[in-house]
Amino acid sequence: MRTLTSSQALLFGLVLSALLFLALFPFFPRQLNISEGDVAARDIISPVSKTFESDVLTQQARDDAARAVPDVLIYNPDMRAQQVAKLEAATSSITTVRDDATLEEAAKRARLLAVPDLSGLSRSSIDTVLALTPERWQEIQNEGEVRLGDVLGRSIAPDGVGGEQDRLPQEVSPGLSADETQLVGDLVRPLIVATLVINEEATANAREAAQQNVQPVQQSVAENQTIVLHGSRIDATTAEILGEVGLLSPRVRWNHLLAVLGIAPLAAIVLALYLWNFPVRGISGERNLGLLALMIALPIFAAKLYFSLVLPDDSQRFLAYFLPLAAAPMLIATLLETRLAVVVAFVQATLMAFAVVSLPDLSLVGTIEPLDATRVFFVYGLGAVVGVFAVRRAERANQYLMAGLLISLATLALLFTTWLLEAERDPIEAAWITAASATGGLSSGLLTAGGFAFVGAVLGVTTRVQLMELAQLNAPLLRKLQDEAPGTFHHSIIVGNLAERAADLVGADALLVRVGCYYHDIGKVLQPGFYIENQLGGSNPHDDLDPHSSARIIAEHVRGGVDLAKQNGLPPAVQAFIPEHHGTRLIPYFYRIASQQDPNVDESGFRYPGPRPQTRETAIVMLADSTEAMVRASADRSTERIDQMVDEVLAERLAEGELEECDLTFRDLRTIAQSFKQTLRGVYHPRIAYPEPSEGERQALIGRFRPGRRSPANGSPADGPARPTRPGRRSL
Repeated sequence: MRTLTSSQALLFGLVLSALLFLALFPFFPRQLNISEGDVAARDIISPVSKTFESDVLTQQARDDAARAVPDVLIYNPDMRAQQVAKLEAATSSITTVRDDATLEEAAKRARLLAVPDLSGLSRSSIDTVLALTPERWQEIQNEGEVRLGDVLGRSIAPDGVGGEQDRLPQEVSPGLSADETQLVGDLVRPLIVATLVINEEATANAREAAQQNVQPVQQSVAENQTIVLHGSRIDATTAEILGEVGLLSPRVRWNHLLAVLGIAPLAAIVLALYLWNFPVRGISGERNLGLLALMIALPIFAAKLYFSLVLPDDSQRFLAYFLPLAAAPMLIATLLETRLAVVVAFVQATLMAFAVVSLPDLSLVGTIEPLDATRVFFVYGLGAVVGVFAVRRAERANQYLMAGLLISLATLALLFTTWLLEAERDPIEAAWITAASATGGLSSGLLTAGGFAFVGAVLGVTTRVQLMELAQLNAPLLRKLQDEAPGTFHHSIIVGNLAERAADLVGADALLVRVGCYYHDIGKVLQPGFYIENQLGGSNPHDDLDPHSSARIIAEHVRGGVDLAKQNGLPPAVQAFIPEHHGTRLIPYFYRIASQQDPNVDESGFRYPGPRPQTRETAIVMLADSTEAMVRASADRSTERIDQMVDEVLAERLAEGELEECDLTFRDLRTIAQSFKQTLRGVYHPRIAYPEPSEGERQALIGRFRPGRRSPANGSPADGPARPTRPGRRSL
């Protein structure tokens, strides 16, 4: 039976298609990872044609224009007076040394070499100073002050100081001797400085005006033009071009967008058609379909963003394989169905590989190779399938850990195999492969173990942990059934043993079948005395009722059982066994009695409310319940008769049409029949009849327990010491 209508399948396909489109939308948060000065590892080609105002080239032109503007100089009138004052101070110091009679000549020479502002007099000038008469020295001082005042009275640029210093000897009074002329030059030359200084404000204004007169520089690049060659260094101009053509910022390309528009609906159609043709219990409602779509799309969205951050894997650290992306298929296998989980695993792996292929160039150091997409597909496809089969019937926490280990081993094998195909390999990469495999596999197992209870609750799916709890015989409802309806309880246990093995053989959920058997007749605790298995040889209340009333009471255990199950919070999957194990069958005993009284009696009043079994599990319980009841009621339980009764029950249910709405095949029915026969032969196996005890046995028993005899636990008989045990014979 289809549990998904065409409108639901269409809705699921549309929702999943929209979610996958959003997950794969060609937007990537990471920019091209370059900086000025990097060396390109490959040619970079422009994806578009573009003409733009180059800020870099414009700024360079403006800087050149500003540098071409000379400094604005102005005359500083204070410079002459400052320098003349320095000369006066220096000559005054020289006079003091000349006139100091206490100093020897060597000491005078040393002090004259250290006169401030004169940068050291030459030795010949020092000899001249010491040899001059006071009058002549005074003339030299006056000549120096006049010459310095004349020079500094002119406009001297910073680059003209040297020329003025060189012309100084020509301007000294011709009445001086050569030695005196040299002395005047040594006194004046160090104090000649530029009298023109830079006017900072005027210079800045001039340069700013020059920059403003520079027009913006246009830069053009053609589509498919090589922006940077392999091995070239990235400069500011190249970096600007990369940014302008969109290689340094997130962008959406129309061809990538069309690719996503193609693959997202295709993947959604594949999964929608699968659910339409192979219905899965637990996801027929719109809410569950939406949640399933989220479980499929969210891992792909997370993978795309993560891949955009870690790929290309320039340093071969295998960071792309640290994600626990096998968790989603494993959760689907745990909560829903193994086949669906396998399909989802391969669809997700395909879309993740597509996400890798569609990544833009994100580095100048390396590129995304086809091997990267192949690795992603194998690791997240085959690895997830390994995890799916490892947890499909997991009932204990250690099974999820084992599943994580198996995924790690599979991932390790896949990564190592593809690593061997690399042209260059570094042994340290093997350590990264191991770390990625262990992290991705174990985290997938742990995430599945920690999340299946929450996800199961959100989906409304019965988990195996819940079933294991309900299967405990000390569960409240089962304890109530055992105390108040013991016959029904033991019947349910036998039916559970009968149905569980058959379910396992045909690939149905054996645990769910066993739990369903335990609770299928739970409604009988409401009126246990009206059912023959609980009367224990007492009076039968149906003897005082008409067939119609008795039939209503018998059918009431179905309605009452459903209400009781809801009140006690039994999962819907378990509740389904209560009405479906009887389907819409007649209540034959009372219907036949009523027919004897009135051949025209309406049989609708003698039918169970249904529905018919909707799943293989509830159908197996219907067959097991009917078979066990028929065999128990039969006086002949020979092997031949058991086989005959099993075949009769299955043929009768087929003829009644009770199995038309479930997925059992004729092959399944043959397997179920064979399983029932083997189990029932074991339950009702023949026992040999023992002969009556001999007279000696009777007397021994009477003597062993006659009054006054001490208990064997006291160590000796009451009437005397214990007899010694014969060698080789154990004492009783």
